[in-house]
Amino acid sequence: LTTVWLHIVALVGREGSIRCFEELPRSCVAMSEMDPKAVVRVVTLREQKEGGGFTIRRSIGSSSFVEKETDPFLMLDELPRKTFKPAEFPGAPWHPHRGMDTVMYMKRGEGSHEDSMGNKGTLRDGDCQWMTAASGIEHNEATGHPGGEMHGFQCWINLPKAHKMDPPAYADIRAASIPTATVAPGVVAKVIAGEVGELKAVVQPIVPVQCIDFMCEAGGKFSHQLPAGMSTCVVHVYEGEVSSQWIIICWLLIFNFSASCV
Repeated sequence: LTTVWLHIVALVGREGSIRCFEELPRSCVAMSEMDPKAVVRVVTLREQKEGGGFTIRRSIGSSSFVEKETDPFLMLDELPRKTFKPAEFPGAPWHPHRGMDTVMYMKRGEGSHEDSMGNKGTLRDGDCQWMTAASGIEHNEATGHPGGEMHGFQCWINLPKAHKMDPPAYADIRAASIPTATVAPGVVAKVIAGEVGELKAVVQPIVPVQCIDFMCEAGGKFSHQLPAGMSTCVVHVYEGEVSSQWIIICWLLIFNFSASCV
């Protein structure tokens, strides 16, 4: 076990797909409980411009993967933590989405949005927006930003063929309504989608996935039980490091577990 401060995002879905959306801000992970041979791949996150010209770190959706490795997840982008001057952040002006769920998790800061169905809102610290684009929707994100710190994540989830032409749907989930509890000494879980023990998310997406924010103190340990059929985990590290044999800042790990927990 190497005791370190670590921030990660992980995705959990069905067998053959990426599995979880876990975040461990300033956490310590018991890596000694994992077989190092279980690591399938380690890749460096790619920085690129998106939207009106802001910088993101992309893990899922980069050329480092083939579709079958990440299905049903199409993309996972991180907006790195940064403080912006008023009107400095360009946002993502009107653009279309179709055939997918788009999930925006605003870890810190705020960003307003609107869509072609007439929905409008502002995400603030800890809020999440879950939008089912399905048959098609246009979206305008975080233009006219007032300034201040921002840090967030956006994930795209592919919808099955039977639901690609469903009517669009939209939900803003406030941080206060997201089930959150201490699940082990020094470990707090915030369940955006899926479940952890008795904690069940407000969101019940079409595609069964888990989206969990774990906040762990140094030395905290927790084994997350995966539902049947979920055996692969992608870990997106955005701050800190595990021992050198595992991962450093801005890298990505893919795990493939035969066991039922991570």
